[in-house]
Amino acid sequence: MLMIATAQPTHLWADSGELAADDNQLLLLEVVLDRASLSDALPALLVGDDIVLIPVGALTRLLDLDVQVSPADGRLTGQVGQARQSIFLDIALGEARAGTARIILKPGDALQESGDIYLTVSLMERLLPVRMTLDVSELKLNLEAREKLPVQMRAERMAQGEGIAHSGAVLEPVLSVAAPAGMLSFPAFDVTMDLGSDTRGQPFQRRFDVRASAALLNAGFQGYLASDDRGKPALARLLLERREPKGGLLGPLRATSASLGDTFLPALALGPRSVAARGFAFSTRPLEQASIFERVDIRGELARGHDVQIYVNDILSGAQSTAVEGRYEFDDVPLVRGLNVIRIVDYGPNGSRTETTRVISVGSGQAAPGELIIDFGIGEQGKTLVGFEGTQEPSVGAGRLVGTLNVLYGFSERWTGVVGLARYSPTQDAARFLLSAGVRGSVFGLAVQGDAARDSLSGSAAAVGIAGKPFGIASTIRRAEFRNGFIDEAAPHGGDGRALRSGTEATFDFGLKTGNRSIIPVALRIGQDAYVDGQSAVYGTLSMSLPIARALVSASWDYNRVTGPGAQNRLTGNVSASFNPGYEWQVRGGFDYDVQPSLQARSFNLAVDRSVGEGSSLRLAAGQSFVTTWDTTAEAGLSVRLPIADLTFSADYSRPRGDWSVGIQLSFSLAPNPLSGRYAVRRSGAASGGNLAFESFFDSNGNGRRDPGELPVSGLRLKGGTREEITDANGRALVTGLGYGPSARVTIGLDDVDLPYVAVPPQIVEFAPVRGKVAVLAYPFKPVGEALVHIVLRQPTGKLVGLSSVRAALVGKDGMRKEAVSEFDGSIYFESLPPGAYDLQLDPDQAGRLGMAMAAPVSVIIPEAGGMAQDANATVIFEGTRH
Repeated sequence: MLMIATAQPTHLWADSGELAADDNQLLLLEVVLDRASLSDALPALLVGDDIVLIPVGALTRLLDLDVQVSPADGRLTGQVGQARQSIFLDIALGEARAGTARIILKPGDALQESGDIYLTVSLMERLLPVRMTLDVSELKLNLEAREKLPVQMRAERMAQGEGIAHSGAVLEPVLSVAAPAGMLSFPAFDVTMDLGSDTRGQPFQRRFDVRASAALLNAGFQGYLASDDRGKPALARLLLERREPKGGLLGPLRATSASLGDTFLPALALGPRSVAARGFAFSTRPLEQASIFERVDIRGELARGHDVQIYVNDILSGAQSTAVEGRYEFDDVPLVRGLNVIRIVDYGPNGSRTETTRVISVGSGQAAPGELIIDFGIGEQGKTLVGFEGTQEPSVGAGRLVGTLNVLYGFSERWTGVVGLARYSPTQDAARFLLSAGVRGSVFGLAVQGDAARDSLSGSAAAVGIAGKPFGIASTIRRAEFRNGFIDEAAPHGGDGRALRSGTEATFDFGLKTGNRSIIPVALRIGQDAYVDGQSAVYGTLSMSLPIARALVSASWDYNRVTGPGAQNRLTGNVSASFNPGYEWQVRGGFDYDVQPSLQARSFNLAVDRSVGEGSSLRLAAGQSFVTTWDTTAEAGLSVRLPIADLTFSADYSRPRGDWSVGIQLSFSLAPNPLSGRYAVRRSGAASGGNLAFESFFDSNGNGRRDPGELPVSGLRLKGGTREEITDANGRALVTGLGYGPSARVTIGLDDVDLPYVAVPPQIVEFAPVRGKVAVLAYPFKPVGEALVHIVLRQPTGKLVGLSSVRAALVGKDGMRKEAVSEFDGSIYFESLPPGAYDLQLDPDQAGRLGMAMAAPVSVIIPEAGGMAQDANATVIFEGTRH
């Protein structure tokens, strides 16, 4: 039944950028798509007289859209549509993004509630691929899809007889679970094993990768062990890491992040770059913040056989198909001033596609007045805690002690001072000590930077930079001068150990408006480096992305002109596209070509993944090289998603050389289950993200714990991990692979369970995941009862007549109170009453005004196991009628 009710005070985005309290009304809307009702109780909010806000989390769950909502943070991220356009919103920052379109939130656009984020219809239409028509008088929200939605694909499959049920909306509040890292937990493991044969290498190959994660000393432990092609251990990494957004680490330092083990050391504006080392590092700067004059390094775990792409504000910025020490690494990623939405798309050999979204706020690099920011790291460069002889490639500076210290202090609102110290090894010669100083500031709305540095070999450097957004173009220009052999590893092309004389770089990011009102994002990077050896290089990159026929198409051109020794002049281009037709196919392709020194095609590739039923997927791929030997490659693979593992068969053939390879890969996880005290075998993902051990039961005594004799609840469906889990005969389930985002969510399905006379807990569970940690949740169903009470008036003839519109309440011994109003026949139906005895009381205001009282006390008793109480009659009398 549709209804309007008074809602609790909420928080609305106000002009000041702060949250203001307001009293709103709850509207329960019917949601209609394709003339079919998806829900008849979507809880929208009416703010004031005419602003209606829609819950984005509830609506996107109805539409099966890939959107993650964190109400506590006031933030949502996701990828929508068959082109997988990224969307992002942050209430605190007052900003949203749809692809590359930046949206500034207006007062009243967004509202933050404990269980969801509410948006206006106009803002929702800009973020989601739907048109919305709201009829407040009919309490109806009509949706029109701008392209086919996952929920429509699901309905079509149902019509074809595949028997896929729709779960409907989950409108219950969110159950938040505390899941701290803890002092110690049993580790979770992700294991990948490969067997194969390859005419290009070993005739018989056997490899393994093992990743381990656990809670240790209130931090997160990560371990990695990999073999060579002969199955012998060749690489290991160990890391203890903790992040605290509020800055509660390392005592008075109030660090926001700290790491010990195989970590990365911070870079300076001039001199040392960020390098891998076995050592220690920490920072006190806010997480996910950077300076416009810095480039960031994006790193993460990359499993064998997977490849990743990185999108910065929906522009394809790079790709990697071969793991380096088990990781992907995108160095020197340029960002724009303001919010940057970075998507890491991971494609697995079994047809899987997972995305990780990071949001980095880029400013002028200033500290607040009186604020002290410290970045520190020290360690042995290029070495890991556990090494295997002869397996690590020699590198410049490997084995040397290196360290960096960067200190920023805010002198005023406009100016911040910077001091840096470092010991680094950019060449095979002796290590260098470095001292640097600089300023960060803001002048006339422009961000400015100045730095100077000197090393222990008399080398010196100076750099200035300016950034702003003239004419709507986000622009950054930086110029650096070097003397006496100073080596700047942090320069865009300074990592090869050669000494520079000067370096200039400029970046420009803007959007091109098209005739159909869409915007094509464009990123331009140009620069020039002059080296001491007489060589000079001019380089440039132009990138853009746009949706075409519901595919995301990216194009880029790279220019490199070198004069002096090794002279060359080269311009190359690339076009790539990704498409997700019907949400069952996954199509990717790319074309590389040369423009200079001559126009020619270089290579073409195409990969198609197709789900086959619910438990397997097929991959077909082809590639063609147009240079040298004109190689043609064909690849085929079949993946089977087993309940406890992924099994992938693959083969490829290349002509004219006749090379071929065949292989089989098995991937699975070992996850500790605190409820059973044993390890469980699951599909891969338990070590790379959070996990949840779940126990459901009938809580007969209402204490929230499962006591001896309390019965389990089996058959609950838990969705959110690598597969759907169902509670077993003991009421238990283990959900793995919940990712490593700001929050993880699990949805509880009750459709297959008969639960009469119980209070159902919230059906959405949310917690902050810790890699490898298994959070434990007790999910009690408490018995409740119902009572039917008749309010009657005895007429002079002795006949009892029902009395309507009487306000009354049942009050328990513990003070619990349930209020209701009698119907036309005098009946009042009370629901969700915990077991116990209740006294019936009339509303004192109404009773006093009407001179109404009860002729005798009335009580009802709800049985201990719940259920219906015995019906009760309450006779009322009015003043002057008592006999």
